[in-house]
Amino acid sequence: MFLEDGNLNELVGEERIRQYVYYTETKTPLLAHKHKDNKYLLNKHNDTAYYFHYEADEVTTLDHAFLATMKTKAEQYVVYADNCLLTKEFMTKHNIIFKKIPRDITIF
Repeated sequence: MFLEDGNLNELVGEERIRQYVYYTETKTPLLAHKHKDNKYLLNKHNDTAYYFHYEADEVTTLDHAFLATMKTKAEQYVVYADNCLLTKEFMTKHNIIFKKIPRDITIF
């Protein structure tokens, strides 16, 4: 899953990465679901919605435009992306946690 330098090995494929991220966050397997949300939603667990905003060939950003695509209602949101343009105050107010790809993906 990871290269010798600790960075994410993108060659394992997006689906395996998504499963790994969801499991590290929830300790439950990611089941295939059809969501009425954007394609980056992993799933909702314990009233937290998990998003993995990832594209192999482009930089992804957590911003107001991305938030507008999120349909799932939850008490808290965890969003993985390459960059974040939201202020800490805004994220705190709306219970959003940003995790940078790939450094915040934990090796366990």
